[in-house]
Amino acid sequence: MAYSLNDGAESLNAKEIVLRSTNGFVSIDSLGNNATAAINSDAISLNAEGAFLDLQGTDDGGGISLDVQGDNACIQLNAPGGGTGTLLRLTPKGFMLAYGPPTAVGTVQVQEGQVILSMGNPLNNSMLTLAPDSITLKVGLATLTLTAQGLSTSVGGTTVEVGPGGVSESAGPVSRELGPTGHTLAAGESSLAVGLAGLNVAGPTGTLAFDASGKFSGALGTVSAEAMLNLKGPMVNIGS
Repeated sequence: MAYSLNDGAESLNAKEIVLRSTNGFVSIDSLGNNATAAINSDAISLNAEGAFLDLQGTDDGGGISLDVQGDNACIQLNAPGGGTGTLLRLTPKGFMLAYGPPTAVGTVQVQEGQVILSMGNPLNNSMLTLAPDSITLKVGLATLTLTAQGLSTSVGGTTVEVGPGGVSESAGPVSRELGPTGHTLAAGESSLAVGLAGLNVAGPTGTLAFDASGKFSGALGTVSAEAMLNLKGPMVNIGS
């Protein structure tokens, strides 16, 4: 059955209506200040060659299915306004939910192998990253990473690592190592080691050991006392 309509037509009633345009263009327009366009059915399907929208209605509820295909496929919902906006983007590589002003937006990202939560300006924002084997907290230049082997922190050039073997700290040329066998401080070429067997001090021009040997060595050494100097031992040898 064929129908011919004009601008004066107000309604069209038929058991079945098929609109088809081969290599053409189909447009349905409702114009005017109070214009309304409505499609009512128990099931509505839209197919755009790789993008599918299905609306299904049943007696106990309804369902909406939106499907896109292809490596570069994307579903995006955007609601801007009032200086802030909400964005939801889904791709085969993950999804992102964002809300807030452009300069300090908050985001939730689920990507391959990690989940990222962030809030604020990208230059100094706060961020939480969840990976299968680690959790990383970041605020500006400060970071804290937790793994099954321990934790590490970093603030600028200062780092601290804590693990089963002890504690390691560094701040530029200065470092500290704390472990089950002792404690070592180092600053450039100078170091101080405190262990179970004694104490050892080393510098650019000399060393000092308080252990079984108890010795002092250096390129130039001076021993002096204002009132009294005592040297004790089973054997004392002073020579040049």
